[in-house]
Amino acid sequence: MALHARGLIDQMEEERQNPKTSYLERLRNFAAARKLARRHGPKVIREILTAMGLIEGFPPAQILWNAGHADVPLHCFFRSRLEPVFRVTKLEVHPMKVAIEVEYGAHDKKKTTRETIRFQRNAMLALELEERTPA
Repeated sequence: MALHARGLIDQMEEERQNPKTSYLERLRNFAAARKLARRHGPKVIREILTAMGLIEGFPPAQILWNAGHADVPLHCFFRSRLEPVFRVTKLEVHPMKVAIEVEYGAHDKKKTTRETIRFQRNAMLALELEERTPA
């Protein structure tokens, strides 16, 4: 928890130094979250983000660790342009499978890491990692 708290404090200090940039970033993140939630529903998006936060060795897990908490706004889990970025570029949701393409890391498109992650529901209908491949 101390590690996550330190990260949040660093973000708050950064936002205080650049209020206009952070405001525009917040608007972009809000739009991205609203678009996904409108298309697939906020509950499904939270479930997918929570499953991604549980992937071992997945760098954006530091952002997604509390995605299952309904009291945290959905737009808080997206980072459009400020590093480390985390963007969902494509999402396909089926009853028993989910395929999601994400970009994360550096803002520069050439240095951004792109991955396709596939989940499948287990016998308890929870999402489990099926495949993780570079895009």
